[in-house]
Amino acid sequence: MGRTERLFRITSLLRETKRIRFNDMLDRLGVSPATLKRDLKYLRENLGTPIHYDAFERAYQLGTSGQRARQEIPGFWFNEAELMALAFACRLLEDLDPDQKLAPRLKTVMQRLTTALPVNALQSGWMERVRLFMPGRREANSTVFDAVTTALLQRRRLQLVYFTRSRGVRTQREVSPQRLVFQKAWYLDAHCHQSHDLRRFALDAMESAQVVDLAAHETDLALLERLFDGTYGAFAGEANRWATLRFSASAAQWVAREQWHPLQRMRRMEDGSLELVLPYRDTTELVMDILRHGDQVEVLGDAGLVQAVKDRVRALQRRYSL
Repeated sequence: MGRTERLFRITSLLRETKRIRFNDMLDRLGVSPATLKRDLKYLRENLGTPIHYDAFERAYQLGTSGQRARQEIPGFWFNEAELMALAFACRLLEDLDPDQKLAPRLKTVMQRLTTALPVNALQSGWMERVRLFMPGRREANSTVFDAVTTALLQRRRLQLVYFTRSRGVRTQREVSPQRLVFQKAWYLDAHCHQSHDLRRFALDAMESAQVVDLAAHETDLALLERLFDGTYGAFAGEANRWATLRFSASAAQWVAREQWHPLQRMRRMEDGSLELVLPYRDTTELVMDILRHGDQVEVLGDAGLVQAVKDRVRALQRRYSL
């Protein structure tokens, strides 16, 4: 019997019998006293299992008092590959939040997952061989993030102090959280009770956030998808225009494997170039992404978008003119 199976057997025995003596566990498991002592210590110290010893009964039991915040998820069994996949996912999330500001408890979860893995799975240092870099990522305050996620999951309202950078305006708002979205930064799709409308709020622009003990106003997720997911980038509102971009044959080798928008359409041309068609409402983010490709992309047929690109290019020329 492997260690992982023994650990599950021990917790099952404790759950089924309520109280069980050390010698009874030895008989049921068929292991040495030293092995059982090591397993009990491992369950307590590494996996956080609330095992208590009742000196009067001379028996072990699963504790319930003082464990309000710790809950077991019964019925979940993992093989080695599944545990590795969970640890891998936690590693990616850790890179998404390298300073552990947003999810300070993630490190504890990560440690518990990895301690459940076989020793040989960690000898190669594979966790240090996975990195996720996201240039331009904007970080949110950890207190704000905690309040937002708590209100979102508990379906409660939030009281915000929000700074709109484009106008230099600071406002207080009460909102009902609907969805948390990550697009290079964290955003909250919410019903604003001041404007009585749906809005998208950047978490890094929230100067404070407090959970309000009022039920959140519920919005149909299909409506959110139509209003927020149809347009380009983080700007809210339904898409009302379509952009057609022509990429050179050289740039097409990379762009052909990129997703700019879930509703995008691509077409390879005979000369090797690529035509990309996608919906948008506001030109700001789209122009920035177009300019990433420099002279390897051309906007076709959309006079307004062409002019927006020209304006940015001319401003760039003035900035670097000699």
